[in-house]
This record gives sequence, C-alpha cells and structure tokens, in this order.
Amino acid sequence: MNVGHELNLELLKVLLGPIAPWLEDPAVTDIVIYGHRDVYVRRQGEGLRAMDAGWRSASDLVLAAESIAEVIHRRLDADHPLLDSRLPDGARVNIVIPPCSPAGACISIRLFPRRRHDADDLLRFGTLDATGLAILRAVVALGRNILISGGTGAGKTTLLNVLGGVIPADQIVVTVEDSREIFLDRKLWAALESKHPRHADDRPVTLADLVRNALRMNPRWLIVGEVRGAEALDLIRAFNTGHAGLSTIHANSAADALLALENLVLQGGLDIPARAVKELVARAIHVVVQVSHYPDESRKVAEIVEVDGLDYAASATFPPYRVIPLYQFVFKGYDDQDRLRGRFQAGGRPTFRDELRLRRIPCPEVWL
Repeated sequence: MNVGHELNLELLKVLLGPIAPWLEDPAVTDIVIYGHRDVYVRRQGEGLRAMDAGWRSASDLVLAAESIAEVIHRRLDADHPLLDSRLPDGARVNIVIPPCSPAGACISIRLFPRRRHDADDLLRFGTLDATGLAILRAVVALGRNILISGGTGAGKTTLLNVLGGVIPADQIVVTVEDSREIFLDRKLWAALESKHPRHADDRPVTLADLVRNALRMNPRWLIVGEVRGAEALDLIRAFNTGHAGLSTIHANSAADALLALENLVLQGGLDIPARAVKELVARAIHVVVQVSHYPDESRKVAEIVEVDGLDYAASATFPPYRVIPLYQFVFKGYDDQDRLRGRFQAGGRPTFRDELRLRRIPCPEVWL
C-alpha cells in the first residue's frame, strides 16, 4: 500500500471515529449504519448486533459521509445522493444520503479478511467437502466456464477467489470488476476496474467496455466479479469464444441463475430473440455453482450442476435447460443448538468425464 493510501486510511478512521474499533477488528465482516444513532456490526459466523455508538446528530453523519466521498475522489451531495465504491484498503462502501434517505445517511461497509481464504479454509468451514472441492478443481483444470450463484453475503466472491487461486500459474487471467474484490496470488494477472464519471464531461468506463477490452488482452481466463447489467451479453459472447470464464450472479438456485442471466441479456434492449439468448447461455455456461447462506450463519455449496444444452424434447419452441446434478448439500434439520445438520452428496457423472482422462487431469474418485 502506498503512502497516499495510508494517509487516506488514517483520515477515514478519523471521519468514522465512532466505528473505528470495528474497522480494526479482523473478525468483523459488516458494519451497517442507519442514521446517526443506529450502528450494527456483524462478526464472522454471527448475525448483526446493535452497538452503543453513533454520531452527535444526523448532519454530523451526513458530513462524515460526504467527507468519505471526497477522500476516495467520488461525488456525494444532494444532487448525487448515492455512492457505491471501495475504501483504500479494499473494503466495499455504499452510502445513501438525503433526499434519497430522508431519515438520515445510511452507510453499509463490507470488510474483507486480512488473510484471503483458500480451499483448505472452505473445507474447515464446512462450505463443502473433499469431494466437492475435487469436482471444482477438475472443472477449473478443464477450463470450463463457471457461473457462481447466490444471495448477498452467501460467499460468492470468496468462492470465486478460491477457484481463481487454483487456475494454473502459466495461464493469463484478466479480471473485470466494478469494485475490487478479487485478489489472486499470481503473476499472469491483469486486474481491470470500471470508472465512474467524476464530472459532467467525464466518460464512464463500464463493465461492458472492460469485458470487450479484456478479450484483446489474450487471456486464457476472463473473470467478471459480478454480472448484473448490460455486460451480460458481452460476457456470454466472450464465454462462447474459447476463453475460460468465471463470474457470479445474484440468484436463489442454479436454475434461477441461468434465467437471471437470460433476463439481463434481454433487458439490454437489443433485438435478439429470446430463444437465441437461451441457446447462447446454454453454450456459454458449462457449470453453475450455487452457494447459500443459512440461518445459523453457515455458508455452503448447495449444488453444483453441469449445463448440458437445451432440452428440445420438452419443448421445441422454448426449451428448458438440461442440467446434470453433480453435487448437492442435503438438508437434515437443526441440532439442539440451532446448527445446521446435513450432508454433501455427489450426483451424476458429467459429460466431460472422458475429456478429463484424455487430458490427464485428475478425476474425482466419485466419477471413476
């Protein structure tokens, strides 16, 4: 971290004085501020808890929010009352001030662990088991396109970082994000980030712009932190051109993830028939991994499915996706301490099992 970032971090700690202790706590994952007297903190593995902290007045909190925006070189005022960005240390920050938040400023801060989680951590947390990890390693080694689906805080980005970490070191990776959340320990990696306009004549650089540019950088892997807008069409086009791909999307199941990606493309306003979009998605996405956040604060890989094209036998006009369940978490209930009970279970064999053997990639034992 350079000197300018260090100075900005120190200034931010002063501006956010009432919550400074939690900004320094490595166990804290989220800080939520709903008005000058309502502060909530979430520690890893726990729910949100109210804290005895706050600012003297609503105007003091708004002033602090505007000062934060100035430190990170973003505009925040009555004409531009929304801000979604990151702090110099990589933490995500979202701010809403009046008039869009009449009761006072709302600030949400997502903190990231100082030590990035790896595959061993996922096993230790019970996010998946050795079989699930072996399946994902095989999918990555084969260069299949993977869509990671889940709700907010389910662990999508954590899993994306872990999978990015098992990409062979001799393959070029280009990552594309709105706010930097991907951190890979590798040399052949170019990290691109979108640019928001800072004044009226400033041109934004969107995720769609970056996806198109990334393809000119000759990557083996294109990783898009989250697909949620006009970049969806560029993403599936890129995934259909021989580049290996990784991305995340907000959805509640693997099936919903494919439909959500479809809808994002259709919402782009281009004159593309719905069936053609479905065919593009079916060819672009090879594997969907659903991660879920459960009431006991545990996070698990709920399912892994292979997308095996479209099922024209079911409907010739608008066929559904044909999927092969490869892995799932089977829910059994809760114990007397309200902890989730269940087990991971492997499903069918993928269509690419023979290709693993052909390329001498270790095949999960469950597929032998």
